[in-house]
Amino acid sequence: MKKILVFFVALLAFGNCAQAQLSGYFTSFEEFGTMLPNKTEVKAWRNESLILPFLINGDSTKVLNFEIKTDSKKIKSDLVQLHLVEGDISGGNCGATKKKGTFVKKRFPDRAEFIKGSSFVPDSTTSYGLVKIEIPDNLKPGKYPLELTFDQNGSTLKIEALINVIGRKLSDFSSLDYEMDFWQFPLSISTYYKLDPYSDAHWNKITEMFDQLHGFNQIVVTTSVFYDLYNTSIKPLEQMMIQIRKKKDGTYTYDYSTFEKYVELAFSKGISKEIAVHNLFPWNLTYFYFDEESGAVKTFKSEPGTDAYNNFWNPFLVDFATYLKSKNWMDKTVFWVDERDINSTALLVKYVKAIDPAYKFGYSGRFSPGLSELVFDYSLASNIVLEPAKLAARKSKGFKTTYYTSCYEVQPNMLMASNYTDIYFLIMLSKARGYDGMLRWAFNLWSPQIMKSAIFSDLPSGDSHFVYPEGQVSLRYLIIKDALEEVQKVEAMANSSKTKELLNSHTRYFLLNIEKDRINMVKTMKNYLND
Repeated sequence: MKKILVFFVALLAFGNCAQAQLSGYFTSFEEFGTMLPNKTEVKAWRNESLILPFLINGDSTKVLNFEIKTDSKKIKSDLVQLHLVEGDISGGNCGATKKKGTFVKKRFPDRAEFIKGSSFVPDSTTSYGLVKIEIPDNLKPGKYPLELTFDQNGSTLKIEALINVIGRKLSDFSSLDYEMDFWQFPLSISTYYKLDPYSDAHWNKITEMFDQLHGFNQIVVTTSVFYDLYNTSIKPLEQMMIQIRKKKDGTYTYDYSTFEKYVELAFSKGISKEIAVHNLFPWNLTYFYFDEESGAVKTFKSEPGTDAYNNFWNPFLVDFATYLKSKNWMDKTVFWVDERDINSTALLVKYVKAIDPAYKFGYSGRFSPGLSELVFDYSLASNIVLEPAKLAARKSKGFKTTYYTSCYEVQPNMLMASNYTDIYFLIMLSKARGYDGMLRWAFNLWSPQIMKSAIFSDLPSGDSHFVYPEGQVSLRYLIIKDALEEVQKVEAMANSSKTKELLNSHTRYFLLNIEKDRINMVKTMKNYLND
């Protein structure tokens, strides 16, 4: 009997030890995962949004209840759960390592869900999240305690920070002199949700996408003549953004109704400075039209400059110019060419401008002085340094210059495996170089399993998406917004010699290759702006 009793007591003791006790702390993006001292002071401007990351260790099978307390009713706060998403570490390989099956997998806290209510279910024993704090523009400067309390199955944890609101005020976000151009994939949305393309339900989701884009100062609406930027397969005529029909007599007609609705919806959401039009020089050199004689969508391939190419595109370019002028959109429209041969692109630009000199072009790729004379919107890879005189020449013409990152750049980048500090660094680097902003090739190209896994066959995880379905965004999206507020602070302090000095320090080329020094650069700039 004693042996049974001793065993029972020991079993109870073991059960109590096995019951997870909550532990956790605030951390920083510069050194994500490391513990910040309790009651760490965080400085903020009035009218700023803060995102304070934290991690919690507890039981992955039990609900976590939480409460956020601040010392002012004016301060609005939200809790964001960072769901773990499977990804890979293959940046810089652009699929080569993945095709060999040698890449490393990891789960990243990337999918950001704003919690409605006061509880959530953890993804694992270590949960990641953010407290999002909105500082009112009329809040009195001072120190405001922040308490984040968790309760799980009788175990309680409180972590604290101190929000030090300084006497500076952030301008309205719409005044930011920094433009984002993240390319959109509306058919990726309909495919994921299994919706009829351009049905009412699909338009509702597209509206949600435009709201997210406007949230970080997107100013370009991405359109395509056919299905999307890359057109890898034949789809029905109704899925073309501009429906091209070849009549039995060999002439073409064009239906712009979907294109028009898409652009007007973007404009209504504030994304109205530029209409990017793709497909004149696609990677696969494939073009589509509905053939009325056969009753089917047909394709053909041709290079710019060939008779087949000119015979197809000439009537479109004439008709499209008439349409754009009737909508007063000609000056906003830019034909985009993505990393194609520079000489062929230059010939294409001259061919199109011979039809109507009002047409503009955009180009992403390596720099060419000759092409620069022809291209209104030029985006360079982040590791290319444009000489100040060449940038000044572009500015004198009223041209736009940005840069972009892709899977070829191992670091710095905005992949799921990238250091979060790199996002702050890249955003500020564009400002420091005197560019107009940043470009990314994909905002929302989703796989069917994107809510749980971002592994693609030929892309590093995160390269093709910054938002998720169900209205959720990524941690990287939220950091981009935070980094843009740092740019706003720089603009507010632009006349300071110290601001100019620190901006110039960002342009030192060795920073592109040394992560530790980039982290220190970001810390130095943040400390200065909040001093």
